[in-house]
Amino acid sequence: MSLASLLGSFAATSRAPETQWQVTVAEVIADAFATHFRDNEFFRAQCDAIGLTPQNLERTRSGLVKIPLLPVKMFKQPDAHVLLSVPLNDIELEIRSTGTGGVPSVARRDAATVTNTALAILGQYRDLFSISKGAGLFLCPSTAETPEMGMVKVFNLLNGLFDDHTYLVKDYAFDPQEALDYLERWDGSMTRYIVGPPFLVNRLLRFLELEDIRLKLDPESMVITLGGWKRYTGESMSREDFNAKIEEYLGIGTDRVRDMYGLIETNMLAIECAEHRKHVPPWCHVSIRDVTDPYLELPAGRTGTIGILDALSGGYPGFILTEDIGEVDETPCPCGRTGQTVTFHRRAHGAELGCCAVSIEKFIESQEVVAECAVPGAEAGR
Repeated sequence: MSLASLLGSFAATSRAPETQWQVTVAEVIADAFATHFRDNEFFRAQCDAIGLTPQNLERTRSGLVKIPLLPVKMFKQPDAHVLLSVPLNDIELEIRSTGTGGVPSVARRDAATVTNTALAILGQYRDLFSISKGAGLFLCPSTAETPEMGMVKVFNLLNGLFDDHTYLVKDYAFDPQEALDYLERWDGSMTRYIVGPPFLVNRLLRFLELEDIRLKLDPESMVITLGGWKRYTGESMSREDFNAKIEEYLGIGTDRVRDMYGLIETNMLAIECAEHRKHVPPWCHVSIRDVTDPYLELPAGRTGTIGILDALSGGYPGFILTEDIGEVDETPCPCGRTGQTVTFHRRAHGAELGCCAVSIEKFIESQEVVAECAVPGAEAGR
């Protein structure tokens, strides 16, 4: 099956028999490998070093382990343009992510990749969320304010599925009372959806808890999150506590709370189903590698470094060794979807804590500290 066929039939292909999806994912990734081998001198040199060519690559899942993975830190290098398989003037979009160290990752996408990724994510949203109307409360900046932020771009694709929406992080400030006002304004007229990184949803929950306010959202309402569960301070947030507070203060069940996993260097977005398993789309393959030996692939169920092979990436080889620790599960999911599901646990020891949500949180909290330290009446006295 071709990549175009996969993108046009996500609902069906994500429920294909096991033997079929194994063949499909191997074929589309092998095709992507052949393209980058042909067009990318830097990547071809990595393949030449191990004697790998499109002709001797086994077009099976077990054969995919031989494809060289690019360490994610390469996207932070000043010469990251060497990763490109297309001319620099063919790049349409640059996505950036800044972590606590302040060094941005830059992932450049050509026009075909942008188109394919938009089709892919919209197909996943429709299948896993079934959204076609309602109102979206976005607890993040708009793309107008942060046009290069990957997390916001991914959230923004939901806009076309809603009848109404608003972005509540403006100039890196968030007012939970404004969020409550919107939720009450939409009550009874539209199904309400809350979208944002976990730490900002948690800020809304803390506000409701402190004010002793308990809402009852609609039966079809959802809370959709992306951005990791560790704060910029290093403190981890508990998913169980998070879900429990949503149930208590927003009045919706845990099956309506859906987290997503992705990173800007790949086009893979793994979205949770109602069973809270994050499904790897059929144009991607997750390869778990031994933490001490990235060339050694671990079997399903073992914990190691997450490697991602992404057939959507045309601008550069989408074969990435992340700094994330997790595992894959290939057992049948009760939701009926087949293929891999991925679980992310933490960043590797020594890896920079970096994602869009971390940058937003750090900036918001720094602004709040400045505001709290301001001397009352200082402006008036000038």
